[in-house]
Amino acid sequence: MPELPNRFRCAHCGRAGTPADVATGWSMSSPPRPTGSTAAADPQVTALCPDCARRVLRDLEGKLDP
Repeated sequence: MPELPNRFRCAHCGRAGTPADVATGWSMSSPPRPTGSTAAADPQVTALCPDCARRVLRDLEGKLDP
């Protein structure tokens, strides 16, 4: 995973966060690297705050067949 920026924002609500906040439940992701690549094509990190991460997960679970 690329190095985290000093400040980042939730992709859904815009809430600000810091690398120290990641331990409190922030969901972080980066785009996959192409096969055989040693460097990320785009080191952009996407973040979701704990509230939005839970909301997105509940929405996804609600779409699953019972």
